[in-house]
Amino acid sequence: MGTGHVFFRQKLLFSSMSKYQSIEISNLDKLGKVLVLDKIIQLSSRDSDKYHEAFAHIPISLIKEPKSALILGGGDGILAKEVLKYNNCSVDLVDIDSIVVEASKNHLADLHHNCFDNDRLTYHEADALAYVKDTDKKYDIIYADITDPHPQSPSKSLLSHEAIKLYKSRLKAGGVFTAQTDNPHISPHHRLDLMKKCNKIFKHVDDFGIVALTLSGLFSFVVASNKKFKPRMTQVETNWLNEKRLKSCLNTLEMI
Repeated sequence: MGTGHVFFRQKLLFSSMSKYQSIEISNLDKLGKVLVLDKIIQLSSRDSDKYHEAFAHIPISLIKEPKSALILGGGDGILAKEVLKYNNCSVDLVDIDSIVVEASKNHLADLHHNCFDNDRLTYHEADALAYVKDTDKKYDIIYADITDPHPQSPSKSLLSHEAIKLYKSRLKAGGVFTAQTDNPHISPHHRLDLMKKCNKIFKHVDDFGIVALTLSGLFSFVVASNKKFKPRMTQVETNWLNEKRLKSCLNTLEMI
């Protein structure tokens, strides 16, 4: 027993099976263009601004002048597009699945605004943990924009206690780690487990949320840092996020 949503496909734009997962990009009746990985909708044109603007700008607002960001996953490029709005910020994007990246370049340009052509973005086709272990770079902020870490997911090892300790070691003083943690009604353990792990590693751990049809309603994010969580409205241009919606995001998870 349960609930669900039914969306009708209007057009299949891309379909492939990579070494890691099934990949589909389609137009759906209610959501518009969607990216689907392993038969799970990851994003839609309907809710893209809501998800990516909240995820990008609320955590990065803790950094006064962001200059370096690491995105783990996010091969669609949309989160990178938002982070690149900070003119002095360079972005390393690490996604193991180059087919997702190429499909996104070809079919999601209206959402990522050709950010892969930006000189401040460097794409690394690599395992995220291997990249973080091998790099000696330090970042202002690290985003885990990864698929939900179910047992068969290529992301299942990226939110372990050891992985989070490694991410912290690659942050500058006062740096921020943030991750999407799924729908807290459907998968409450994702958010709660990550907060528990982060509380053992960082001084301050908080969360925020949005409500999006694409993501089956309530959706959560976790933010961890050694500085207090005092987000402010970004000064870069946004389509969805504003002062009122920022306050709503910070209070949304109180509905749980």
